[in-house]
Amino acid sequence: MKDKMQHFSKQDVFYSFFGALFVGFVFLSKAFIIDIARSLKSINVVVIILLTILFVTLQIYFVGYIKVVDKKNRPFYEFWAKRFLTVYISSIFVSFLLIYVYGIDKMLGNFSNIFKAAVAFSLPCSLGATLSDLVKKIKF
Repeated sequence: MKDKMQHFSKQDVFYSFFGALFVGFVFLSKAFIIDIARSLKSINVVVIILLTILFVTLQIYFVGYIKVVDKKNRPFYEFWAKRFLTVYISSIFVSFLLIYVYGIDKMLGNFSNIFKAAVAFSLPCSLGATLSDLVKKIKF
């Protein structure tokens, strides 16, 4: 019997935020993020954003959308939109939050470097934000 995909809820937003926060803390402990942020070029930032979109989209499709029974009446873009926006907004918010709470912004100097650090943080945070869907898929 194939599991049906559950509806997206406020609880999913909550889990997304804390998944991003959990993974963000792991990457926060890596002091080299400051050096990486300073050395990222515009093309690197664009590639990170594109990879984030790709990885999150693949995760949404293979962990969630595959369970949708009536794909004709529930196209992927409808299913994807609110999940992707929730995950990406959570990950960006958590990235900026951690950068400011831990004073990394002062070490980075200008907003350009802060933005690059937030984008660099956002990739692993996005993957962390999608953990709740992955954990729901596992049967204990």
